[in-house]
Amino acid sequence: MRTRSGMKRTSKTLSTPSDYSSVRNNVKDADDFKPEVKVVLYGKPGTGKTTIASTFPKPCLLIDIREKGSDSVRTTKGLKVIRVTTWDELEMLYWYLKDNPDKLKSVVFDTVSNAQELAVKYHLDSKGQAVDAGRIGNWGTMKKQDWGEVASMIKTLIMNVRELPLDMAFIAHDRVFNSGEEDDEADGITPSVGPRLMPSVASTLNAAVGVIGNTFIRERYKTVGTGKEKKEVRKVEYCLRIGPHSYYITKVRKPKSELLPDLLINPEYEDILELIMSGEE
Repeated sequence: MRTRSGMKRTSKTLSTPSDYSSVRNNVKDADDFKPEVKVVLYGKPGTGKTTIASTFPKPCLLIDIREKGSDSVRTTKGLKVIRVTTWDELEMLYWYLKDNPDKLKSVVFDTVSNAQELAVKYHLDSKGQAVDAGRIGNWGTMKKQDWGEVASMIKTLIMNVRELPLDMAFIAHDRVFNSGEEDDEADGITPSVGPRLMPSVASTLNAAVGVIGNTFIRERYKTVGTGKEKKEVRKVEYCLRIGPHSYYITKVRKPKSELLPDLLINPEYEDILELIMSGEE
């Protein structure tokens, strides 16, 4: 039997419901929902990605995926660390998080770029194809179909993790997407800089979060003192580029009427949350 829209009914939905209270009670004003703080932080090594992520609500679990980036934040109170070296361990961790959502307030994936490498190794191992660790994923080690299967693995993980009721930071290395590449996520920006992932995976990740920021270090020099006491003082600022940019992939999901700053200086979780919440009453 089919409905007026042409959709085939199952036996469980054969009868037209008479009580719509469950639907009516779940319809809310858009501003009743707490903004989800799901972010992508990408950039060169040493530009503060893990430091920013370590400021997320505690208890926070930092998933160190063959990165050992936790050394820079090991004195942070309330920050827990688990080191993952295989795809099986990563999948098991997802199920643990899904079954224990109340044990944490936030999760950090450091890095999702390395998670992609774990998926590649898992796929090659499943085919019985031995590849030197330093050449995993290099040109000629996999066919187009292999890349598609690996992309499917990563995208499924990202979307499943995205649904967990936790604040979340995905850390990635950076990559230049050059003209001529088959990247469907560049949104017409060629060349551009974004997370170092397979193009289709980067597209899925970028769409799954509310904030995408590029980390970089800015140096400034200021003259202090007078006369013979005058000297140049070097000031180092850790920055997060978030405003619209013609070269770097950035994003903040918020009302278009709200203007965005070009960047945040020495940012923390609260700065990102305030940015998301700005303009709301």
